[in-house]
Amino acid sequence: MFTTEPECDFVFQVLDKAYLEWMNSTSANDRLRLLVFPPCDHSNRVTSWAEGNRLDVLAAPDRSELLSGDLVKVTIPAGSGPLVIPKLEDWFIRHHRGLRYIRTLLAALQDTSRHCLVSCNSWCWVYLKKAVNADLVLPVPDSLAPMNAEILGKWLLELMSEELQQPATFCDHNNGKEILRCEEDGTISDKFMQQLANDSGGIPWIAWQLWCRSLRTEAERDDQSDNTEEPEKQQASGDKGIVFWTIRNQPPRLPRGHEHAACLLSQALLIHGSLPEQMLSAVLPPATGESSLIVALIRSGFVECHGDEIRCLATADPVIWTSLANSGMTMARF
Repeated sequence: MFTTEPECDFVFQVLDKAYLEWMNSTSANDRLRLLVFPPCDHSNRVTSWAEGNRLDVLAAPDRSELLSGDLVKVTIPAGSGPLVIPKLEDWFIRHHRGLRYIRTLLAALQDTSRHCLVSCNSWCWVYLKKAVNADLVLPVPDSLAPMNAEILGKWLLELMSEELQQPATFCDHNNGKEILRCEEDGTISDKFMQQLANDSGGIPWIAWQLWCRSLRTEAERDDQSDNTEEPEKQQASGDKGIVFWTIRNQPPRLPRGHEHAACLLSQALLIHGSLPEQMLSAVLPPATGESSLIVALIRSGFVECHGDEIRCLATADPVIWTSLANSGMTMARF
C-alpha cells in the first residue's frame, strides 16, 4: 500500500541542530563526534544529510577489499572543513582478516586535525568496542531520542495526510474504535500508538513499517473477517473519507529447530547492516547452513534481498531483538 519509506525530515533537523554549529567551531579539543544510529536504517540518512549540507564524506572501501591480504593505508583527506564518515559497519568484516581497515581508520582519526563526525549503527558499535577498542578513540556517542506514543502519532498523522491528500479514518479492527485521532487539546492518546511505540523502540522507520503492515482497506478487512461485525464497527466505517482498519499481525517466527543459527545470522546482519550472501560464511560458525537458512528467513519475513546483499527487515526487528536477548547474546541498547 505505502511502499516509500519516509525521509524523516525531523532527523535531519536534529542533525542540523546537534552538529552544524560544532562543525564550524575552531576548537581543537573537540574534534571528534560519534553518532550511533538505530538499526535497519536502509536510507543512509547520515550520508544524505552530509551531502545536503555539502560536507566532505569519506567513503568506505569496497567490500571486496576487506578480506584481501593487501597492505592497508587509510588517510584522512586534507582540508580545513569538517568531514563525515558514515556507516563504520562498511569498514570491516567480522573476521580475523577483516579488521585491518577499521583499525587503520581509527589510528588516522587520532592524528587528524579536522572536525570529524563518525556514525554507525548501534549493533556495530557494541561489536567495535569489543573487537578494536573503538571507545578508546571515539567519544561517548550521541543517539537519537526515541519517539514516544504522542510524538509518533502526530508524525504518522502528518505522513498519512501528505500521502493520501484526502480525509482518512483509522479504526481498530477488533472493536471499531477510532485511533490516531487528534483530540481538541492537540494530544493523541490511544493504546495502539503506545503499543506501536513499544514494539518499534521509538525508532521512526521501524514504527512506519510496522504501522503500514497493520493497515487494511475496507475490502482487505472484509476478506479477513467473517462478516459478523459488531454495531460499533459498522458505524466506524461511515462517511469519514477513506477508512483504514488496523490489524495486529502475528509476529514472524524463527524456523523451528534452527533458532540458534537464525539468531547468529540475524546478529551478523545487524552488526554489518547488510552483507552479500557469499560473505556470510566468513562471519558465521561452520555448518550454519547460510543458503538454506536465508531462504527460510526470507519466507518467514525476517530478512530480504536488496541487490546482491541480505539485510534484516525493519518489521522483524522486535522479534529479532527478543530472540537475541533470550539467546543470551550481546545486545545493543536499541
